[in-house]
Amino acid sequence: MFDTMMRLFHMGSPPTVPKGKTTVRFGMLGAARIGPAGLILPARSHAEAVVVAVASRDTAKVTAYAKKHRIPRTYDGTNCYESLLKDPEVDAVYIALPNGLHHSWALRALNHGKHVLVEKPMANTAEECRELISLAESKGLVLLEAIHYTFHPALQRFKEIVASGELGAIKRVKAEFAVPSIISGLFFLKDDVRFDFSLGGGVMMDMGVYSLSAIRYVTSNNPVKVGEATAIGHAGDPPNIDKSMNAHLVLPSSVSGDLYVDFSMPGWGPFGMIPRALKTAIIVELEEGTVELSNFPLPHIFNTITIRPKVGKKRTESVYRFKDGRGEEWWTTYRYQLEAFIDRVQGRSPQTWPSSDEPAIQMEWVDEIYRAAGMPRRPNSVPIAPSN
Repeated sequence: MFDTMMRLFHMGSPPTVPKGKTTVRFGMLGAARIGPAGLILPARSHAEAVVVAVASRDTAKVTAYAKKHRIPRTYDGTNCYESLLKDPEVDAVYIALPNGLHHSWALRALNHGKHVLVEKPMANTAEECRELISLAESKGLVLLEAIHYTFHPALQRFKEIVASGELGAIKRVKAEFAVPSIISGLFFLKDDVRFDFSLGGGVMMDMGVYSLSAIRYVTSNNPVKVGEATAIGHAGDPPNIDKSMNAHLVLPSSVSGDLYVDFSMPGWGPFGMIPRALKTAIIVELEEGTVELSNFPLPHIFNTITIRPKVGKKRTESVYRFKDGRGEEWWTTYRYQLEAFIDRVQGRSPQTWPSSDEPAIQMEWVDEIYRAAGMPRRPNSVPIAPSN
């Protein structure tokens, strides 16, 4: 409990370290709620990262946001994003806009010569992802989709145990990420963009990206097919927006993968009055036992890897830094991700880095799950006017 409290303290108030001459200067497109956790706080403790600008169409919002988070420059109004991209003192951009705007503004940022860290999913379609990947490669720029949990040592240790052969071959993987209805209001606004089909909304495009990538990550495989999928529609747009999704995936060697995500799990008991617990686990069944990781989306807050062999004693591990000493106990998944991003920008080899086609492959399987559930794939991203 003490260790958890200390980690939480340092996460919320990380040390501010001096910045060097080669510091990567970030601009933020969107004064988003994820911004502090996703970039602002991690950058404070990195000697080569600093947030110098933020853009939002809402003048009052961006002014208050910049003041609160000590960001020196703001851009507001209709052309605020373009103005930030033209700033010669911005080297990289962090895009935390609605899903349907990721592709257009990442494309524009790359064409302005900026490195791009974009929130997941990178774009609404696999084709759009490939366009961005190709453009970044042609310009020698760094492009990263923020599947942040894969940079944390707990996930890598979990995968190492599964792949070690200690408990034999994988038979089944289950990844769950679901929020009970009693607390969903704390995470999702009533008019949340996650419920807007035109902006790439839906639970599969949000929490589902984590559960799907977790199955692919821990097995080091892509599905062969989606066996079946069942969605429950959101009240505001039930034909198009999924508020929960169950999917059964068939992977190579007859390995099965089960995915469950839910924006708002109903309670149980009389009238659903008894709330359910938050679901955030990956469970891998192997020939000789199981391995489970608790809290895989945010393992920096707490995590437990539980190894249950069919023969022998159960054991547990909690992992917050790498065996070679890299990282700190209090580093978040986003801080580890920033470390890798800066390494890549500076020409160093990151501790880990995804394959360039990872975001496109991910979106192909998101589309397949929607197809199997009888729902449309998300529309192409919202286009923006040509630059002046």
